[in-house]
Amino acid sequence: MNISRVYVKGLFDEFDHDLAFMTGERIMLVVGPNGSGKTTVLKLIDMLFNRYIGYLTNMPFREINVSFDDKANLIVKRIPVGLHRDKDQLTLTYCRNGASETFDLPRVSIDQEDRILIHSIENFIPTLDRIGPQQWHDTETGHILDLNEVLTVFSDELPPHFQRNIIPIPDWLQDIKDSVVVRFIDPERLTHAFRVSRRRRRNYVANPERTVNHYSKELANRIKISIAQYGTLSHSLDRTFPARLVADREHSNDSSETLREDLDTIEQKRSQLEDVGLLAREDSRPEIPDLSLVDESQRGMLAVYARDAKEKLAVFDDLYEKTSAFKRIVNSRFGHKQVTVSKEGLHVNKEDGTNLDLEKLSSGEQHELVMLYELLFRASSNSLILIDEPEISLHVAWQGQWIKDLEEIARLSDFRAIVATHSPEIVGDRWHLTVELAGRNEN
Repeated sequence: MNISRVYVKGLFDEFDHDLAFMTGERIMLVVGPNGSGKTTVLKLIDMLFNRYIGYLTNMPFREINVSFDDKANLIVKRIPVGLHRDKDQLTLTYCRNGASETFDLPRVSIDQEDRILIHSIENFIPTLDRIGPQQWHDTETGHILDLNEVLTVFSDELPPHFQRNIIPIPDWLQDIKDSVVVRFIDPERLTHAFRVSRRRRRNYVANPERTVNHYSKELANRIKISIAQYGTLSHSLDRTFPARLVADREHSNDSSETLREDLDTIEQKRSQLEDVGLLAREDSRPEIPDLSLVDESQRGMLAVYARDAKEKLAVFDDLYEKTSAFKRIVNSRFGHKQVTVSKEGLHVNKEDGTNLDLEKLSSGEQHELVMLYELLFRASSNSLILIDEPEISLHVAWQGQWIKDLEEIARLSDFRAIVATHSPEIVGDRWHLTVELAGRNEN
């Protein structure tokens, strides 16, 4: 289920904004002056599908109407109660195939909501002591955290949907939240506060990890997992090779030309995997024999070998496409530096051959690496990616290439994207993709 349109009515009690994807397009560019609500609209979408829905009560809107590509709609309406926004009633309605279901979010006081939320958090994170309405003391680090910091820093230690326990929601609404995958790439993307393990917890706030370093480790882990899968499959196929050789005669009559093409393709693919850093480079390569001199039984053995080799190397297919695109785009941008990849992660080499620490890259270079990694390796198929101010720290020449790269990556990773930007260079010649947030409503 994909989002095709988002209509926000009464944003800041001033604006009505209608964000719709053009038919057949994966990218929407949201433009408009400061204060028109570009970032707020992205946050509303992120909050609706990724957070506890009750948080929307404090957001400045009157109605949100989300249209999906299956003609269904999810409508969130605010019903004012008294003078304070946080006491308003939220009603959610799901319309599909002529039928509708409605859920009135239970109204709770701030204290009640805090108690429920705190209870949920502290069930999973016993090292946090509450010291204020939405403040906690981390007894292991001594740091004081607000709610957003807790949800960010501890996200790797909380169950994915723990927030649903704050106030129960109907199954149909939870199904929507589970089905619609939304990822928000915000401007504060260069510092990664997530902790890898409790042993490293004492340093997570005082010395937050640079995102480029975290993603380098994450990529290294992805490569190691693929190599392990490759090894496991190789072991399995090697063990059954004799039995399959005897039992499987399907390719024993393959022509020498067909078999030669298969063997050439395998060596070419292995070279490509070595070039991008997914397999270690071999010093020498076996020569493919003259197949015109090979008899039928030997050709059958080679045919089974070729089938096995294709299956083994296919383990890397998805990772190869993304890693290849990542290296190609980054290295077309970086001057006097080259990014390489190995099972140890990302490496940057200067022209003299020396290695440069990732965190010593310029802020623009780090933004480029982080956004490309997010889009290629962290965006799941059929997801909606929200990107706020991609132009931050990027040279105008890089901005001019950015939307072209995004379109390529969106096709490769199969996602849609809503991009909020101030930069005409980002938009380039794609003005037909823009939605301008400009006018005030008449009500």
